[in-house]
Amino acid sequence: MLATLTALGWTFMLLSIGSVCVLTFWCFKKVLFPPHEEPKLPPGLGP
Repeated sequence: MLATLTALGWTFMLLSIGSVCVLTFWCFKKVLFPPHEEPKLPPGLGP
């Protein structure tokens, strides 16, 4: 027996899969490419 999805079922499934994929790639990006931090200068130097 072949099961069919309604339009609401397809919408919910695609939004769920899309959000999981986006969150996964965002987490990989945060782990693999950390932000560049500014070097800390000693006090008294600079403008």
